[in-house]
Amino acid sequence: MLRRLCTVIAFAGIFVSTDSWSAQQSRPQVEYSADETIQNEDRTIQQHVYVTPTKERKEMLTGGGDGGIMIFRFDTKTLWILMPSEKMYMEQSMSARQGQRDDPSQWTYEDTAMGDETLNGVKVTKYKTIATSTDGKKYGGFSWRTREGINLKQDLLYKEGNEKKRMLTELRNLKIGRQDPQLFEIPEGFTKLDMGGMMGRQGMGQPMGEPPPNRGRGQGRPQPMPPQEAQPAPESSPAPEEPSEMEKAGNFMKGLFGQ
Repeated sequence: MLRRLCTVIAFAGIFVSTDSWSAQQSRPQVEYSADETIQNEDRTIQQHVYVTPTKERKEMLTGGGDGGIMIFRFDTKTLWILMPSEKMYMEQSMSARQGQRDDPSQWTYEDTAMGDETLNGVKVTKYKTIATSTDGKKYGGFSWRTREGINLKQDLLYKEGNEKKRMLTELRNLKIGRQDPQLFEIPEGFTKLDMGGMMGRQGMGQPMGEPPPNRGRGQGRPQPMPPQEAQPAPESSPAPEEPSEMEKAGNFMKGLFGQ
């Protein structure tokens, strides 16, 4: 399970980051599904998306069931990360990770229509967008939107100081229509993964999934060790152990969501 957990955490990192790029723009008021490609300097990934005005589902799964599903519930400010192969999920408040980049009131926009085009068989309008935050951050580029407000393609450059990041997103096989409400709920039979509890057990040195040691051989409390059996104290403290993979995963999740 640990390998799958790390895969899903990496998956979450990608989309929590890319989600911030479109946070300032209003959500489309129609429901649709599509195949989405996201590309930046590091990687190109593909996923299937299901979207409503208040909910969004992003799927990136392999043939073996690895990967994950992210469900954004904008109506309740909740993010769910599902691991279908393990029938488990993680939950996070979207408000906990909201920062200035996600706050539209901190940005000013210049949005200029460049003309109508046909992209991937869909009629769109091309826009040039430049946005500036109150603390000097900027992003700009081009977007191709349908009349319903769906961003069929975005080619954006984000600048903060000397740092520049490019993000390209594109939708194919766009299908506008009502989406099944169950797509945006936790499936029946899934168990919530308690990262905090898992981290607590790991921090106490008890392997996850194992019962506590049987101290006192069934008696009410542990028995004192006879003096002759006591071990001498070590002359020096041992070097600190490297954090386990589960601890690293937990720390990554905390940093990812700003906790």
